[in-house]
Amino acid sequence: MKKLFIILAAVAMIFAACKKSDSDNDPVNPNPTPTLAEQLVGKWLYIEADGALVETIESSITDFVMEDTTLTAYTSISIKKYGVWAYKQLTEVTIEGDTITLTMQKDNITTVEVMTNIIVDGDNLRYTSNYTILRDGEVVETYGPYQLRCVKVHDDYSEIIIGRWEGFITCDEQGYEPQPFCEKYLTDGTNIEYQLVDGEWKEVEVVYAYYFVDGNLLCTRWQYPGSREQRENSIFMSYENDTLIVKEVVSRNGQLYTEISTLVKVSE
Repeated sequence: MKKLFIILAAVAMIFAACKKSDSDNDPVNPNPTPTLAEQLVGKWLYIEADGALVETIESSITDFVMEDTTLTAYTSISIKKYGVWAYKQLTEVTIEGDTITLTMQKDNITTVEVMTNIIVDGDNLRYTSNYTILRDGEVVETYGPYQLRCVKVHDDYSEIIIGRWEGFITCDEQGYEPQPFCEKYLTDGTNIEYQLVDGEWKEVEVVYAYYFVDGNLLCTRWQYPGSREQRENSIFMSYENDTLIVKEVVSRNGQLYTEISTLVKVSE
């Protein structure tokens, strides 16, 4: 009898273990741990390298999208030094174990970023980056390894930006005087710059001036008559009641400064 009781108890324990295992794999409520690819889905703005803010002339935003079961990406980027300028450019994603490689090609420029040591923590993405820029298949620059941080972007200002904005630019640089600012962004992707002359805003002459907005990243590109091409990038910080707060990190004399534009929409 005692032996029978022991046998029945053992069978009951095995049955309970099997039942628990089946429950863990219950298709109705599986609650599996997200894969690395699934954790990356979303729009990420590059803001820090090795713990320091990056100058916004080297801004980028990457939108990871799961298409069927394949992870792909769309990149908006501007790197002034090498003429890299792309808006929502399709980017190939290759995953090998815990290493992800992003390859983007626009015109004769190819960028390749190898991501390792990837950590996704809520709205923060940290990883080690090795970055290569190629022109016509020839390497022109390599960066890294750098420890990068990106933040997840939930807002989209592509519609909000349309219209004419006026306000002032301030800066944390000692002695910087607030500067008046006026810009109009049109639906065709071009923008108009204004200059204050004798108390009135006058349109500035340009060869061209155009922009794009992806998430909270604004990239503007223009050329003045007789001058070389220039470029400026800004990161939207907040928007409320038609007031736009824009931050730009700039480098002057080897020092990084933050310029803050407080802008109010005055017309469409």
